[in-house]
Amino acid sequence: MDQPSTWIKREFEGILENVQRLGPFKVLLILGPRQVGKSSILLRSAATDAQYINLDDLETRIRAERDPILFSKDFTAPIIVDEIQYAPQLLSPIKVLADKTDKKLCIWLTGSQSFQVMKGVKESLAGRVLILNLFGLSLAERANSAFSSIENFFKEVFIGSFPALRESDPDIWSRYLSSYTTTYIERDVAELLGIQKRREFEIFLKLCALRTGQLVNYDEMGRDAGVSAKTAKDWLGILEDSFVLKLVHPYHSNRSKRLIKTPKMYFLDTGLCSYLAGWRDPEQLRLSPFAGAIFETAIFCEITRCLSNRAKDFQIFYWRTKDGEEIDFLVETNGKIVPIEAKIGTVNTRSLCELENIADKNWSNGTVVSLTRLNQGIISATTEWNIASPEHIYELIR
Repeated sequence: MDQPSTWIKREFEGILENVQRLGPFKVLLILGPRQVGKSSILLRSAATDAQYINLDDLETRIRAERDPILFSKDFTAPIIVDEIQYAPQLLSPIKVLADKTDKKLCIWLTGSQSFQVMKGVKESLAGRVLILNLFGLSLAERANSAFSSIENFFKEVFIGSFPALRESDPDIWSRYLSSYTTTYIERDVAELLGIQKRREFEIFLKLCALRTGQLVNYDEMGRDAGVSAKTAKDWLGILEDSFVLKLVHPYHSNRSKRLIKTPKMYFLDTGLCSYLAGWRDPEQLRLSPFAGAIFETAIFCEITRCLSNRAKDFQIFYWRTKDGEEIDFLVETNGKIVPIEAKIGTVNTRSLCELENIADKNWSNGTVVSLTRLNQGIISATTEWNIASPEHIYELIR
């Protein structure tokens, strides 16, 4: 597989450069969306003599499915197996190979569908595999990581985080995301999970994009897509397992209650979300009623990328009272909770004060991530809350 002619240095590479510190694992599994650079990073970081098996190639996949034992008889470490979800039958031979070698992290796998992969991993590779997530380019990895204006920031949000789109013009952007939707999302979901209602699923995907940053209503989404609420819930789970979006649950000190309350939904790439929602110009997006939701989504994506790129164990929640007071994100990592509020404009200080009243001793001071600083505007907040620009997110949660 050819690597891109212009390599974008990824923060994630820092993890692979220190594999000896990752633990006593033989197998490394990198999960994440399609086209974010999983294969390229492994090919760049793995030993030069590593075997490379690409299961995205149909002929290779058929041979692996037909006779996984025969297909894998010549496997030797080091080895890279790309898109393992297409042939989970290979996980048993990979287990045998892992048990034969004394080398650490010499078997490298990638996957773009967590449910299919994790089911096989739990059965075959328990105790042998380190699992990491890779997402698109963070703000720090992009060419314009320091934003001179709100307009500049929305151009980045509009383009999104796929490495292939860094230097693209609007026509290429539209064609790429159209192909990505048809080839990877709709095809992968249909092939792996047997969805028959292709037209309804296409509508459902666009409805999800229009609802990024909102509370999930399965009845409403199912009705609008022409399917049942149960189907809508199942499809949303599929999109989450395919790294298209992420469900964020409300924070509650009783952990079991977090799982039964209504989640919020965020896309994992703002460019794909903008495309599916029907926006074709960054300035129109900035001036639209959708701007607040896409900004909040961008901050969620950046938190996720920053922590994943450093192999951090974390969870993200939201906080909301019965009266509708809300804090966008409570980031739980390193034994502490960091409140983060994402706002383009001024902040409702009542929400901030309410949160301070319930904060525990392991809660850090909160931060308002805002674009107003770019225009030297004034944002209202209590003295316990810091103000930061989007590109400084990792400094808040390290």
